[in-house]
Amino acid sequence: MYIVSSALGELCLSGAVGAPLAGAVVSVAGRGERSHRAAARLGWISAFLAVAAVVVVALHGPFVAAVDAGHGQVVLGLWADQLTVTLVLLVCVVGAVVQSFSLRHLEGDRTARRFFAAAGVVVAAMAVVCASATAAVLVAAWVAAGAAFVVALGCRPDLPGVRAATRRTIRMFVVGDLAVVVALALVWLRAGNLDLASADALRSAAAHLGGLATPVALLVAVAVSTRCAQGPLGRWLPGTVSAPTPTSALLHAGVVNGGGVLLMRFGVLAGASMPAMVVVFTVAAVTAGVATQAMVRKADVKGALVLSTMGQMGFMLAECTVGAYLAAVVHLIGHALYKATLFFGSGAQVPRLGEEPVVPATVMPRAVRAGVSAAAAAAAVAVMAAVPQVLAERAGAVLVVFAAGTAASASWSWWGRAPASTRGALVWATTLLGAGAAYGLVLDGLGLWIGPSLPAVGAGVLSPWWLAAVAVPGLAGAVASRLPSVHRRLVAVLVDATAPPPAAFARPGTGGGAGRVARAEGPAYAPSLEGAWEESAA
Repeated sequence: MYIVSSALGELCLSGAVGAPLAGAVVSVAGRGERSHRAAARLGWISAFLAVAAVVVVALHGPFVAAVDAGHGQVVLGLWADQLTVTLVLLVCVVGAVVQSFSLRHLEGDRTARRFFAAAGVVVAAMAVVCASATAAVLVAAWVAAGAAFVVALGCRPDLPGVRAATRRTIRMFVVGDLAVVVALALVWLRAGNLDLASADALRSAAAHLGGLATPVALLVAVAVSTRCAQGPLGRWLPGTVSAPTPTSALLHAGVVNGGGVLLMRFGVLAGASMPAMVVVFTVAAVTAGVATQAMVRKADVKGALVLSTMGQMGFMLAECTVGAYLAAVVHLIGHALYKATLFFGSGAQVPRLGEEPVVPATVMPRAVRAGVSAAAAAAAVAVMAAVPQVLAERAGAVLVVFAAGTAASASWSWWGRAPASTRGALVWATTLLGAGAAYGLVLDGLGLWIGPSLPAVGAGVLSPWWLAAVAVPGLAGAVASRLPSVHRRLVAVLVDATAPPPAAFARPGTGGGAGRVARAEGPAYAPSLEGAWEESAA
């Protein structure tokens, strides 16, 4: 571990974490729109200080801002290396954007003060999760971030479904947070307050755990699966669409990413047990497959984005279980920025009254579309493989396959909606190649920057071939789902599988808007959704 003394770096990193917290205090103590604007400004100050911390690390190397108990033992502090400051920058920038968006979106809303206060605590707590120097502080910040998000989620209890979603989220978060607290207690008994800034300390702790390595890793898996909304522990996420858009953006761009951050920060300790990695991989792979299939059949915009998040988080966790940490970081950053943008623009996706969807006069035949998609995938592989850093890492093959799949899927979807023309094909091909080259260069730069600080691969980490073993049946299932006889029955099953638990729905006789929303989101909505899908497919 290389540590330099940098007073400027310590000030910048501490300020980046403290500014959102100060914004939360201002929101609680102040009155009216002025306090909200002050909180948003503090959010941007936090982002600026995070940029400064990145510059300090780039110029002078890693540093620690900590309080120690003597003999070099860190009790409380923040650790800054290439990985942690990058994650802190991401959290602070997304938080600042969400708060700025909320100034107008929540203008005149009597619950705005509560939201700004909760958002500030979420951003500060997640920044600590990203940069904590000790396991105890990380777990405390993890619990605080979950509690603050629950407050933000429940800001508008008058909206249909919000109370039920808040109660369900609390129950699931309690399960996940209790799991990670118990894991911390077991580690503390054997290895003390774990120093996350030292790779040697993590390896030593994994060795000292002995027979407790698997239980600790399984408990961490429960916490990660809960926060990332995976498998049965993820049934809380679909109901959060009832919350206002800023809350959804804050959740999907920051909070759910915490599972991947937790796995990367615990590093060898989380990957010390192969059974735990198998459990995480299996749950993540199944969730990604089901959520991806259900996403394209979801009738509402925010509901589709929720399912997209579940699928993306599943893929990111699968990357972590095979030791592809660079791929997971790239995925995490891209998902946070992209998903926040999609939620901010979700209102524009709703057709206005009287508008008719634009249907192209001619589109490519299916055989031609398949050929174009295959060519796009091959081009993406060629471009990505030409970037030196891509294949130099364990994550290289994963990223190449991901780029090929994305290019093929984008081509298939685009030419299913765009008019067929030679000019359009040339523009699309040029754009695709340019985007692939840009992605490869960005990945190369991130690999050179973050590579030295990526966690060591644990003894229980799986082989990257596990992803290939899942990809083949996944693609076969996706093709089979397009058959009329299959997808006619598949829609109702997917809707039931990804809907909130029945307890979330309104009780008989309650009436009002909540009952109408409950009926729209529940299993009773499956036939109408199936009809809508049949109509769109036709």
